[in-house]
Amino acid sequence: MPVPLALPPPRTRPAPGRWRGFTLLELVIVLVLLGALAAIALPRILEGGGFRSAAFTEQAAAALRYGQRLAVASGCEIQVQIHTSGSGGFSVRRRAGGSDNACGPAGEPFTVPIPSPGGGDFSAEASGGVQVSQGLTVVFNAQGLPVGGGGTALISGRSLTVDGETGFVH
Repeated sequence: MPVPLALPPPRTRPAPGRWRGFTLLELVIVLVLLGALAAIALPRILEGGGFRSAAFTEQAAAALRYGQRLAVASGCEIQVQIHTSGSGGFSVRRRAGGSDNACGPAGEPFTVPIPSPGGGDFSAEASGGVQVSQGLTVVFNAQGLPVGGGGTALISGRSLTVDGETGFVH
């Protein structure tokens, strides 16, 4: 009589929820995602202050644009100053002796702070390693053009320019 062949025991799978480890596909996907994230985020993180300097430069550009629009809307000269004192900052002002419905006399200095739409004065100081290395003072007239020409401010290596002929801020 023939001897029956012994069959190997059937493979058993663990109960659901008891799988251990990861498949090769899952590991490859995670590594690809980590590599892409590192390639995009790491240079920006190592830049040091890059996000802060970009944000402050954009705030200063917004102050210049706001001052320009306010000059056109009010018909008064408005000064926007990006200064280098301390680590730097910016402010938007109108002439002394002026009010919300009247321009100050032409010879008066720009000392009255412009209120920000969000509250407080429309000004800010640079912080978090952001440095203003070259300041800029621009006075916009009632047509929104810079009186005496434009110029360029340097904020942590980023340039912010006001075109002297058109007043365009870039």
